[in-house]
Amino acid sequence: MAKAQANFNQQLVSLTPDTLIDMYEIDFSHLQSNFEMLKDLFGLNLGADTVYRFCPMKNSSNPVYWQGNAYQPLPVKMEGFEQQSDGRLPRPKISIANPEGILSKIVRSNNDFSNCKITRKRTFARFLDDDNFQNRNLNEKGKNPFGEADPDSHYPDDVYYINKKTAENKDSIVFELVSALELEGSDVPARVVFSSFCSWTYRCSIGCGYKGLAIETAEGKDLKNYNTSPYPNGVKDIPEWSRYGKDGNENIPTGYSKGDLIKITPRNSTNPYKSTETVFVCLENHAIASDHHPFLDSIFWAKDSCQKTVDSCKKRFSSSINIPGSSGQKFSDPNVPSPDALYSKADQTYPGLRFGGFIGTERYPIQ
Repeated sequence: MAKAQANFNQQLVSLTPDTLIDMYEIDFSHLQSNFEMLKDLFGLNLGADTVYRFCPMKNSSNPVYWQGNAYQPLPVKMEGFEQQSDGRLPRPKISIANPEGILSKIVRSNNDFSNCKITRKRTFARFLDDDNFQNRNLNEKGKNPFGEADPDSHYPDDVYYINKKTAENKDSIVFELVSALELEGSDVPARVVFSSFCSWTYRCSIGCGYKGLAIETAEGKDLKNYNTSPYPNGVKDIPEWSRYGKDGNENIPTGYSKGDLIKITPRNSTNPYKSTETVFVCLENHAIASDHHPFLDSIFWAKDSCQKTVDSCKKRFSSSINIPGSSGQKFSDPNVPSPDALYSKADQTYPGLRFGGFIGTERYPIQ
């Protein structure tokens, strides 16, 4: 490491420094639940890696290789890294190419990329990986002809987070970045206790655990009337959405009918909070499924969501409680609907509501 730092410092003070290479990474790890549409609709596949790497330069027609990773060529402009004399933290802006408006559709369906981490990496061309020069006939060994590959020789990484989208047109999209100290929505401590609001991720196996059918939208629109198809095992029986439709295939694509339930399950994420399925209800008949993606078309699809209140929890879970030593007898609240049509048999063992709020934090009235 000391040698790498010395080599890098030598380039910094050189009267004829080598070409400086900028590379960028966007961490999409918290968007993976919605990012599957890239492959479903546009044939674009970011792969299983939740970090997308790109570089405004290109290595002939190949990506730029650095620290064992490939940075794909993509027109991008970044500015505003300068430190302010009054002590204000810089808010750089990054402009990314938007060919055919594809990036616009992805951004809109993923909360404008809010809070995605962006990392800028910088090094000199003489330290780039040897992979950049393989089969280029630059030298017999296929080594870096400008110096010696060294993954430890580089500027410190610049780490920022996307704060908001500031401009958008058919050619590019511009985002404003902030440091971690200014990240919107961040709280200390990280978990805030609410008495009447559930903080668990809806349908996640950790915490919520709901595996039933569609109940309501985030606005409170009732979706239970759409639960007419036989799904005895709840969400396990609901089919995955397909761009070829309910019964179609690549040769004969079809659509969906009003009342159909589908789910979209992330295929890449290993995080249980990010790999939770999302359930949708078809609101209108349509002949071509790929024209109306559930994440993009709210006219044809309604998303099953939870309003995070105790009442919302009661709509999904029974308040039946197993009484120890009672040979399986249960005490049931007659005001709570039976869960038989909502859960699989395995799900009916939940001991009462799964509400993740902290009702006990409410102040007791003083008599």
